[in-house]
Amino acid sequence: MPLMMITPTDADLPPESAVVIPHGTVAAIPVKQGQLMTITDIEGGRPVQLYAYTDASTDEFLSPHHTRVFSNSYRLNQGMRMVTNRRRPLMVLGKDTGRKHDLLMPGATRSGLAEVGLASEACEREAFRAAVAEAGLEPAKFPDPINLFLDVSIDTTGAIAPHDLSHPAGTHVTCRVVIDCLLFVGACASDLPIRQNAGPVKVEIRNQL
Repeated sequence: MPLMMITPTDADLPPESAVVIPHGTVAAIPVKQGQLMTITDIEGGRPVQLYAYTDASTDEFLSPHHTRVFSNSYRLNQGMRMVTNRRRPLMVLGKDTGRKHDLLMPGATRSGLAEVGLASEACEREAFRAAVAEAGLEPAKFPDPINLFLDVSIDTTGAIAPHDLSHPAGTHVTCRVVIDCLLFVGACASDLPIRQNAGPVKVEIRNQL
């Protein structure tokens, strides 16, 4: 079982926690090795962005690009290890009711949102940078996110084909944390031309299954 890579224990782990992230915002959430993180799309049909910097150094961060190469897949699948830019596993995807998670698309930009008629939406990249600054970090690089619940495929010509989001309320993933890190979870709109909802996101940090 992927979630059992580390022997379950709550010894020396921080208290469990839960937070609801409103649409258009990014929240910083500290996690430690051995903890479980569950991200739930409360109302369904929306993308969620996942970033992280390790506690040891902001020079090491969760990297969708290295995860893609490490796993030989442009989609995040159950049992896969999400790795850093140094190819060290940061988290392992265990329980997954969404089954469609993207490792290709960069974070949404203000110009990209305007192009798909969402100029009034909060810009994901700006929200992420603001959350990083509020957490007191000064990283040299702002990485791209892993896009949970975002359904993107590659057609026979090699073109990127985004799909409307229709997963139901309560769709969730649970990951086992392997390296102490500061997570940044975004409930921001995608700038792809897709149907998507704008509900809140819940993040739960637990010490046991």
